[in-house]
Amino acid sequence: MEIKTIEERKTTKPIQKNCIDLVEKKYQDRLEQFEKAKKEEKDFFEYVNESGLCFDRVEAGTFEGQRAGYWRWQLSWGGPSEEFRLFDNGDLEYWYLDWFDGAKVDVKDEIFENIMANFKELSTEVC
Repeated sequence: MEIKTIEERKTTKPIQKNCIDLVEKKYQDRLEQFEKAKKEEKDFFEYVNESGLCFDRVEAGTFEGQRAGYWRWQLSWGGPSEEFRLFDNGDLEYWYLDWFDGAKVDVKDEIFENIMANFKELSTEVC
């Protein structure tokens, strides 16, 4: 291990990872969380419902450059934020966002496909 002087430590900045570097790990953490909860929780739907902040519709054009509307299950907000996006064509994405940076992974796991389908079916109004 290299020992740095006080001056070297002052000028050495920690490496800050971008969302693209973190998104796959964050997604896998969420997948593990919900798979474990499905096995252990007495009422899985209640657990899912309490795990997010909101399920709502984001219309096309809400954000600059947004190509299509989607259903959003927002798990956290601020910096960083996490959300799932279900598009009208059936595409499902997990997004990890942090202050002007964001990255996504395509979701093919049945557990999240089912959660999003259930939320969409039950939604009559946006939150």
